[in-house]
Amino acid sequence: MSRIHILDPLVADQIAAGEVVERPASVVKELVENSLDAMAKHIDVQIDDGGRQLIAVQDDGLGMDGEDLVLSVRRHATSKIKVLDDLTRSMTLGFRGEALAAISAVSHTHLFSRPHDQSYGFHLVVDGGNIGELVPTAMAEGTVIRVEELFFNVPARLKAIKSAHAELGAIQQLLQHYAIGYADVAITLRDGEKILWHTIGNGQVQDVILQLFGSEIADSLLPVHYEQEGLVIHGFICPAMKNRGTRQGQSLYINRRWVNNWVLRNAIEEAFRPHLPERRYPYFWLFITVDGSEVDPNAHPTKSEVRLDHERFIAGKLYHAVQDSLAAHSPSEPLSLAAAETEKPSQLYVSWQDSESLEPSWRWPSEMDADAVPVLHDEYKALIPLAQWQAKYIIAQGPLGLYLIDQHAAHERVYYEQFRRKGQEILVAQPLLIPYTYTCLPGEWAKWREYRDMFLEMGFDITEVGGTTLMVRAIPQGLMNSPSDSGGIIRTVLESLADGLHHHDHPIFWTQETQYALAACKAAVKAYRVLTMEEMQALLDMMATVDDPRGCPHGRPTTLHLTLEEVDRRFGRKG
Repeated sequence: MSRIHILDPLVADQIAAGEVVERPASVVKELVENSLDAMAKHIDVQIDDGGRQLIAVQDDGLGMDGEDLVLSVRRHATSKIKVLDDLTRSMTLGFRGEALAAISAVSHTHLFSRPHDQSYGFHLVVDGGNIGELVPTAMAEGTVIRVEELFFNVPARLKAIKSAHAELGAIQQLLQHYAIGYADVAITLRDGEKILWHTIGNGQVQDVILQLFGSEIADSLLPVHYEQEGLVIHGFICPAMKNRGTRQGQSLYINRRWVNNWVLRNAIEEAFRPHLPERRYPYFWLFITVDGSEVDPNAHPTKSEVRLDHERFIAGKLYHAVQDSLAAHSPSEPLSLAAAETEKPSQLYVSWQDSESLEPSWRWPSEMDADAVPVLHDEYKALIPLAQWQAKYIIAQGPLGLYLIDQHAAHERVYYEQFRRKGQEILVAQPLLIPYTYTCLPGEWAKWREYRDMFLEMGFDITEVGGTTLMVRAIPQGLMNSPSDSGGIIRTVLESLADGLHHHDHPIFWTQETQYALAACKAAVKAYRVLTMEEMQALLDMMATVDDPRGCPHGRPTTLHLTLEEVDRRFGRKG
């Protein structure tokens, strides 16, 4: 008797499901792509328990009649292609005919569908791959698919599912790609009955970015456009100064398909690199349109990885398109003799005359004022800021000569010592005079929900005010000086957690010196941050109050000093 046999179709479906359905986000991806291919204009996604208990996707697309509904849950049944060559002509997101068969093989799946030309719909139940009876039902036009108890019959895969918050975060990050890529479709995401966010579907990518990333990002969008030789690149980027520690603010589309392509992504990031701080990533949402024959979307079962002809050529065009956009919208004047003689740079240089009318965007804490904190270093107290150079260094004059101060290293030292002093006050809540709101990015919202109780225990007073927006009313007293222009310490903490750091790695949970240093580095003002004269003077004043202003906690110097004698010697003067 032969030892080799043909697998039961149900077992084959369950094995094949592992290629397509890795986690709840995989199910959401396949169902939403089906809705988009069905030309839906409204898609509603509901998640319960991170997708373990329920994933429900409802759309107002074309719908299916009873015969198609039964066929849709069988493997390799699709309406999108007939022969292999159709792949190069098809613009649909799905084409393999595997998704519903795979999903229904590892869950209790309810399918409801009604085509536009029919007065009623049908309900079909598929229980672990076993297809039930087709039942007529009253319903609106479109399709509803409810996936319950995912992986109930695959214990090993069920154990691999992460926490509900982590899975919800993954789903949110995934859906944001589709919301931006299909700005003409209104997409709603619910956690249970609570609406986390929704897009209005007016076709404006900027509006979707506003809804998902907030006004700070939406207000800084720079357009990108290139069109030549059959290649079209368009979309939006943000200036390099708007960056984050993860790649959550990046989406790349080829022929409207969201894709992961490290060659193209690296080309885009490289265009930002001269102006981007280390380990920070730019925001971009870019669409590439090429001839369909140059794209093979069948490189991976998830279809998010594609093979692309002339990939290096397209990467080069992307690089230059992004560079051109950054240069066209740079705040700095082009360098030329004429400009140098007649005009002053507007951003990378701030003179004291210019700053007199400017209001400081942030202030130092009152408890660090000269009257409240003893001056330990008179030489720093005597420094007079003259200007900021390259938005990274403060040029100052002192009794012993000329000083060049690294603004980030200096601020880092100030925060480091402040955090050490304030360590015992960290748990004391300090109400804010003006509470502010912060809209979480998808991954951040999941971390907020996961660590919400811990935040409250640490002295934060934060309430949820709708969608993924938080109202911050109080923060721990020891963190009162964190920057507040972009969500402040809340953003810093959530970004770190969403980036995979353990909560003990973050400053609000510190217990050791190294964590003080990490906290200081993250909270300190960064390079390329334009400072007003008042801010520069405040930083110099604060350096005079710290125990050791000579270096940052990581050992880098904060100050370079040039004496008058040395300057005279270099100019060949005798004094």
